[in-house]
Amino acid sequence: MLKGHYNHEYVEGIFVSGEMQSRGIGKILLNYAKAKRNKLHLNVYQKNARAISFYKREEFEIQHSGLDEATGEKDYVMTWQRK
Repeated sequence: MLKGHYNHEYVEGIFVSGEMQSRGIGKILLNYAKAKRNKLHLNVYQKNARAISFYKREEFEIQHSGLDEATGEKDYVMTWQRK
């Protein structure tokens, strides 16, 4: 299963099932969103090192840290901008 959700410049989530990960599907979904926008931002849990590494490879940069009030989890706001 795979899903990509974005709302204007905010990437709400990219979901690729475990057995389909590491096949470039997340990159395809993210590139689709990048093609539609000049800037994207998202939140990612600080404990999700795999996702953070993925977004950094895709040229997202950590802007600041925060707290997801709904879950109590620490997170980062990451941003990508077309160059």
